Amino acid sequence: MGNDTKNITISSGSDPEAPAMGLIEGLSIKLSEPYSDSEVTVKINPFDDHHPIKESDTKSTKTMKFDFGKSNAKKVKFGTETYRIKLVSINKKKWEGQDHHYFEFLLEW
Repeated sequence: MGNDTKNITISSGSDPEAPAMGLIEGLSIKLSEPYSDSEVTVKINPFDDHHPIKESDTKSTKTMKFDFGKSNAKKVKFGTETYRIKLVSINKKKWEGQDHHYFEFLLEW
């Protein structure tokens, strides 16, 4: 892993600024259940510009649960690239009259 980092936010709603699936540095990170005010489950897949993004699970899919305890940060490897993914925050805000969860992650590679 190098010193490159980026933040990504995904949400449980249909907010166009924070969709339920985010694309960042060769990864697709998609919200999955269960999630709450204190934990979140995501499905992570590799992607590149030459292959379509998979909405369903594949043999490469990694399902990971994050919280603010022992499961706050995890490493995942696809091919030769290793990523460290850390849960930074869980927030709620109203969108179209309903409360939605927003999950912020820090990606390091």
